[in-house]
Amino acid sequence: MPSAPPPERSSARSPPASPVTGFSTRRSIPPADDLDLVVERWREHPDLTITVGAEDTVERLRERGFDGRLCIRANPGVGAGHHEKVSTGANAKFGIPIERVADLATRWADDFDLVGVHAHAGSGISGEDLSAHRELVSRMGDLAREVESRVGPLEFVDVGGGFGVPYEEDEPPLDLEAVADATREALGDVEATLAVEPGRYVVADAGVLLATVNTVKEARDATVVGIDAGMTTLLRPAMYDAYHAISNLSAAEDAETIDATVAGPICESADVLCEHRPLSRPDRGDLLAVGNAGAYGYEMSSTYNTRPRPAEVALSGTTVRLARRRETLTDLTSLEQ
Repeated sequence: MPSAPPPERSSARSPPASPVTGFSTRRSIPPADDLDLVVERWREHPDLTITVGAEDTVERLRERGFDGRLCIRANPGVGAGHHEKVSTGANAKFGIPIERVADLATRWADDFDLVGVHAHAGSGISGEDLSAHRELVSRMGDLAREVESRVGPLEFVDVGGGFGVPYEEDEPPLDLEAVADATREALGDVEATLAVEPGRYVVADAGVLLATVNTVKEARDATVVGIDAGMTTLLRPAMYDAYHAISNLSAAEDAETIDATVAGPICESADVLCEHRPLSRPDRGDLLAVGNAGAYGYEMSSTYNTRPRPAEVALSGTTVRLARRRETLTDLTSLEQ
């Protein structure tokens, strides 16, 4: 029979070496170790702000002696994003129902330094999602005014963001000026500072995945191009049916274009980076470039099927440096006893 979960621990893990200026429990239901760690860091850095997305989390923080800067994540009932799995604004997992936040803020203001409210519609928001983003911001403006009328000024209203980038070649970039105008107009007058979180917009197109062709196989309805990268290296296509542009860097300009399915080495039918995509005919040993891998690329990579993760190389002008070395099988087995 399965054993009962262990009780929450009060002893904290060793903190990271770098100072912490902010912490958020808003992305999930935080395990005890996470709360232990952040409360210890708060004792060292009392200006740290903790964002909470559940009433229960506040009680757990109180039990650990926390009485510092608190931000409440609201669930505004409005979601958006490039896939249903990252549309968080209306998902019950994320945040406290917005209609309850003002009452809880009033209750908690005596015991904590209430500094802000937060919400997030989802990830990969595009121009098509601006109406949802605008509605979320409007609701957060109303919430901020209600909270301020009860407990006094807030430092900030964080309306999330997660702004998208053009993954497909013919997709127009997000109009940031339009986003800014819509956000300011929807928020209305508040005393607090408006905060946004651009997310992938900052880094997505700064990363490229390089993979080597190891197999070219003629199938019934496509040419399967096997490469040494796959869902363990870049999970987004398998997880979200995400599109990433793929180019054959080794092909000549006048190379024949074929109908290609680019597949990884994992024994999963989901382990494909694209299906039926035009691609300059590859040969074994050719180098393929997969675009927009800078956001949720290495971060979502894994060692599933005992596959070591690749190296990361940083390029600045003409300077190239190794940012993260390639993993080895010894690395993967080093924790075994």
